[in-house]
Amino acid sequence: MEFRRDINGLRAVAVVLVVLFHFGLLGMQGGFIGVDVFFVISGFLMTGIIYSRMEKNTFTIPRFYLDRCRRIIPALAFVCVFLLMVGWFLLLPADYQTLGKEVLGSLAFVSNLIFWKHAGYFEQASHDQWLLHTWSLSVEWQFYLIYPVLIVALRKVVSAANTRWFLWAMLIFSFGLSVYASGKWPTSAFFLLPTRMWEMLAGSLIYLYPMTFGRRTGKTLEIAGLLIIVVCAVSFSAETQWPGWLAALPVFGAALVIASSQRESLLTGNRVAQFLGKTSYSLYLWHWPIAVWLFYFGLEHDMRWVLLAVAASVLAGWLSFTFIEGLAGSKPRYAPALKPRSLIGGPVAAACALASITFVANGFPDRMSEEFRRTTADLVMPWKQSGWCFHSVETFPELEVGEAGLGCELGDRSAKVKGLLFGDSFAGHYDPFWDDIGQHMSMKIHSVSTNWCYPSLGEEYTGHYTGRGYQQCLFNRKYLEDNLSDFDFVVFAGQWGAVHDKQQMQGVFDAVAMAADKSALVILMPAPTNFDVNVKNMYQRSLLFGTTFDISRFHKERDEAARAANLQLAQLASQFANVMYFDRDALFNVDGVPSDVTRENIPFSLDESGHISVYGARMAARAFRQSSLFDEFADMAMDHVEQRIPERRYVSN
Repeated sequence: MEFRRDINGLRAVAVVLVVLFHFGLLGMQGGFIGVDVFFVISGFLMTGIIYSRMEKNTFTIPRFYLDRCRRIIPALAFVCVFLLMVGWFLLLPADYQTLGKEVLGSLAFVSNLIFWKHAGYFEQASHDQWLLHTWSLSVEWQFYLIYPVLIVALRKVVSAANTRWFLWAMLIFSFGLSVYASGKWPTSAFFLLPTRMWEMLAGSLIYLYPMTFGRRTGKTLEIAGLLIIVVCAVSFSAETQWPGWLAALPVFGAALVIASSQRESLLTGNRVAQFLGKTSYSLYLWHWPIAVWLFYFGLEHDMRWVLLAVAASVLAGWLSFTFIEGLAGSKPRYAPALKPRSLIGGPVAAACALASITFVANGFPDRMSEEFRRTTADLVMPWKQSGWCFHSVETFPELEVGEAGLGCELGDRSAKVKGLLFGDSFAGHYDPFWDDIGQHMSMKIHSVSTNWCYPSLGEEYTGHYTGRGYQQCLFNRKYLEDNLSDFDFVVFAGQWGAVHDKQQMQGVFDAVAMAADKSALVILMPAPTNFDVNVKNMYQRSLLFGTTFDISRFHKERDEAARAANLQLAQLASQFANVMYFDRDALFNVDGVPSDVTRENIPFSLDESGHISVYGARMAARAFRQSSLFDEFADMAMDHVEQRIPERRYVSN
């Protein structure tokens, strides 16, 4: 198939949009549509290769696969090896182990399945996933494992015209599934082949329905197609349901550009577009790891570093295109005597070996100093496996669903005053806090918490309804309703921001009203500060590199929902005589001054979701015991709780 300058220029448009999106430049918040444009181009070109070779009787499936390997694998494997080598010096053990897993998934072309299981493409956590962008390579690879076999089989039993109708049927089915799944299972729709293959099939059908236009009409179609793509890139955002029916717009725009066949167009044929188009694959491979480095060091808002990172991406893409793709192409510009197996197998074997060792060795934690390990030992969640109570059945499959999540106690186990700590992981992360308060106030706290199970009387849930966490949650809530009156006081905690965003706060209000009626005292814990980055990781990196940790430079845009929900709970508490709301400032402070870090300049927070660590919870308890709110809590405990236990001696430190 002959080289087309206009399609090469369209590649440039696609990769520029993706790069601008990932680096947050020029308002291209919808630049992710560049991947959809790539899918259309890929479908057109691969169909052209298959059919043109069939017409010459030179097409074989093994050769098609080999050409795909030559095109994709060497440059990808080199990026993987480079990241693993650099990661030894710069990555924390958990990050390094994750990188090993991502490398294996990328080279096996199943990374879309890995990322589908762990985090959405637009979530903040994705900025710690070094090879997230390889999901699109995996989708393409999975499609082209099936596509040539399907075409060969169809050509043997039906005519070329009927083959096109079959592809139309597949496209319509895939598009319909994409529209439906984008609303019901958005992460699945984004990452999985069945909801993405229609975009490649759109490119296939453009090739199978060749059209010829006059010069003026063709130029108009090209401009219209490019305008559609650019308008979509500016108008869409991470909040856009994707890939729903709106994905048809950039796909249609790409189809117009390809169908117009403006091979000498100034828009797509200029030198800059041709350079970026030729290097687009390598540029795509390198730009995301470089963007992740910015987030790794918290530099994503420093425009000087952002522009330098963009320049580094273009340079790395050119070097990779010249020396890696040039070496491995079907007509190598360098070392033409090397065989395909050495060009492909060698880098893959090296990358897989390094990645496997890294993953099995848990990221080589022994690389870290003894001081580092000691300082960060308690910057973890209070898992049940480590002696606390958080029954995380989603994280640990070995934990049983059911009564096993109900029998954990904190504080003074011999005390007469009994309290209940109930909620999701945000209740679980307060285990060390209430263990401390319970011991100082001679209280026994029964802790019941599991994934996403915020306090409620209904069946609404902030997690996946098909998971084990939901099963445990229904069990927990039934326990709450049946046993609440057995406790002298109850503590509710949850990821209030997520509950607020999902418009499920009414269930919380109902649970508080019930608890206020059945229990002497109800405590509402605040959702801690949500940062836009994982501040624990940032702190650990400062230790690793010997730099000063400054939490004030990290943004808190994600905190808006949590603050709004906290305010609602504070207002709710004021409506009941026996309900108290513990505000953030009383828990997270240094000598009474609100603070996001402790006296030792260590963050209370554990991650970007707002969890606090075991260390952070203990320090919050210490700060709380020195606040006026603690005295108010002690007075209310005496007034309300001790009425239920006559002649009870109250102890406070």
